Parts: sequence; structure tokens; C-alpha cells
Amino acid sequence: MENKNRKKITPIIITVVVILFSLAYIATFICLAFNDILALPVALIAIVIYLIVCVGIIAALRERIKEIDGGLEDATFKY
Repeated sequence: MENKNRKKITPIIITVVVILFSLAYIATFICLAFNDILALPVALIAIVIYLIVCVGIIAALRERIKEIDGGLEDATFKY
């Protein structure tokens, strides 16, 4: 059990890092939109894209944790 928990740490850390970077970009585009109203459409599109990235990385994390819990520690094993 401890070995499986240990293998879950890396995907969780990577997910947190990617989400933090995405949130930083979102904050940047929000500041840009407040400073220049003409940049609002570009900022909204970028914010939506980064939110989609966050949802995708969370979905990938959930799938990876299911693989680890199911006994498939190495994702390349099935190929």
C-alpha cells in the first residue's frame, strides 16, 4: 500500500505545478484586461484556454491514479 501511495506523489506534484502556472497566466490576463479594455477579448480567450488545461490535467491525474490503484504502475506496460 505504501508503494502505491509513493507512486501517486509525482503525478500529484506535476498536476499542482501545472495548475499553479495556469493560474499565474490567468491572473496575468485578468490584470491585462483591467489595464487595457481593448485586450479583453484576447484575455477572455486565453483564460478559457488555461481553464481547459486545468480541467484536462485534473482528468489525466484521475486516470493515472486509477491506473496505479488498479495495479498498473507503469503506464507503458499496456503498449
